[in-house]
Amino acid sequence: MNPRSNWSGSREAALSRSGRPEKGKGRARSGKNARGDQRAKRSGLRADEHGVPGERAVTELLRAQPERVRRLLVAEGRDFEALLSLADEQGVAPERVDREVFDELIGPGLARGVLAIASPPRRWDFEALLEQEDGPRTRRGHHVIVALDGVVDPHNLGAIIRSSEFFGAAGVVWTRDRSAPLSPAAVRASAGATERLPLAQVTNLSRALEDAKRGGQWWVAGTVVDDGQALHEFALDPPEALILVLGSEERGMRRLTRERCDFLLTISRAGELGSLNVSSAAALALGMLG
Repeated sequence: MNPRSNWSGSREAALSRSGRPEKGKGRARSGKNARGDQRAKRSGLRADEHGVPGERAVTELLRAQPERVRRLLVAEGRDFEALLSLADEQGVAPERVDREVFDELIGPGLARGVLAIASPPRRWDFEALLEQEDGPRTRRGHHVIVALDGVVDPHNLGAIIRSSEFFGAAGVVWTRDRSAPLSPAAVRASAGATERLPLAQVTNLSRALEDAKRGGQWWVAGTVVDDGQALHEFALDPPEALILVLGSEERGMRRLTRERCDFLLTISRAGELGSLNVSSAAALALGMLG
């Protein structure tokens, strides 16, 4: 099916064919789970340092942007043969340290024996993210940007970034306040996708979405637990340029964010549970839309 078939012409005409969500219809939640810690745990890293913990995440950083690595810390007695071979190829010399050093820098249990201290990844302007012509595309050639409205668990943030990179999203955007930071925990949960995918933060998501729609190219679809259009039906012929919005773990999308959506989408279920974890919902939605 031609991905442009339903989305050429005016926004109003296309919406009349596919259905604009009625204001206030549907509970604006993309999933419900434990809130997680809203406060970033203090670490020993400086403000200009970016911690990349874990073998897989460090490997992706060395493959994608080795020039950003300032220090590569490896626990005494641990042998990461493939990783160290890659580091040698990239001209990055490892430092052997005691395990306690990792706990002091990023907290207990995250590094699992290896930590890269790097310069922070590029923070994209949302406008630049919208305008990139040669950015990532999905399997069917669509531009999809994932927008997060108040996701507070760093593990959910990392998992969503990982799914976004896997399914070919053009980037992830989230709010600066009342959201999980790009902490070492989020980086590790992303399995290194934070070092490959364009990332942006905005002050006001609803305003950013409204600005994105003004050019007529981008459409906005938000996920809700009930009463939205079935996601699997919408995914048969989605717009070529789509911003997929997922709300917070407990409350879903905020009212103003929901009002900026052209479509509200619901994942059809067969079981008794009311919703999916937001990171699981993101992976399923991206898989369908891709």
